[in-house]
Amino acid sequence: MAVTIQQLADACGVSRGTVDRALHNKKGVRPEVAARIQEMARMMGYISPRSCPVVAERPVRIGVVLHTAISSFVRKLADYFRTYPAQELLPVETIVRMQDGLDVQHQLALIDELVEDEHVDGLALMPLASSQVKARIDALSAQGVPVVTFNTDIEDSNRLAYVGSDSIASGRAAAALMGMLLGGRGMVLPIIGQRSGHYADHQRLTGFAEEMQLKYPNIQLLPSACCFLDSALAERLVLREMESNPLLSGVYISTVGRTGVYRALKKAGVAGKVHVVVHDLTQDNLEMIRDGVVDFAIGQDVKTQGTLPLRLLYQYLTKHQTPERRVYTTNIDIKFLYNTNDEIDHYLY
Repeated sequence: MAVTIQQLADACGVSRGTVDRALHNKKGVRPEVAARIQEMARMMGYISPRSCPVVAERPVRIGVVLHTAISSFVRKLADYFRTYPAQELLPVETIVRMQDGLDVQHQLALIDELVEDEHVDGLALMPLASSQVKARIDALSAQGVPVVTFNTDIEDSNRLAYVGSDSIASGRAAAALMGMLLGGRGMVLPIIGQRSGHYADHQRLTGFAEEMQLKYPNIQLLPSACCFLDSALAERLVLREMESNPLLSGVYISTVGRTGVYRALKKAGVAGKVHVVVHDLTQDNLEMIRDGVVDFAIGQDVKTQGTLPLRLLYQYLTKHQTPERRVYTTNIDIKFLYNTNDEIDHYLY
């Protein structure tokens, strides 16, 4: 059940009018009181009813912001956001903005453009790991622009809901698969995109390392390397590691750059001997599985992530229907050599 302004006022020991002024940056409230009310609103999950205009005379306008546009998974997400409303006859107009990298200021600028220039009613956001992005989500919620995060999340923000995978669980699944491939012994190189900015990348590595330590203590986990979404750099990292560690038996890559790992193993003549686990059921990953270089690919349900945020925002904006849950966790799908037929690949991606 949605938190009311009266419940928020009671929790803060102030009047409804004071709460309204604090949440909408009006004069007449001491800064320390306004800060306390805004923090309580975040903790209680309060969403302003001003974010619920019943839009009958025009489609609901929903802005979408994605990062890491180089990723084929992210491009597929964008396709779903653009095409789903027309396919389902949903009266929603989506305005999609994508950024190539992980620059926080770029993401904030895209959010501001959608809200201030495009006048969107709600926002579907793939957030970067930043306190500034969190603050913007909280401010938009207080101003009446609901936000649904997807793919990556900021748990302590005042977003309406999150739709996406449990990245720590995905990392644990990758470790379990690698552990079975190696029979509990060997040396594994983890490769991530970069050490900050991307929640999913960090969480996957955390889950992978924790599961390895718990279940496979005889597998040596090398220090993680960063490829910065650069497949050529990923290729060089793997080739250098194999040169210095001839006993390397596994590579775990949690990010874009997987084709570089593929090229390195083929070039070194160890494809199929050095085991590889990757994330996302993209076409390049599936082809690398069929070619015998990648052992397992872990998916995260691109269709649900690219459609459910739109439905949740539409229901909230037109019917004042608060999502039943604040977190919608998508399935962890696993592909290997014997279950990569084209029909399934088309739907799971």
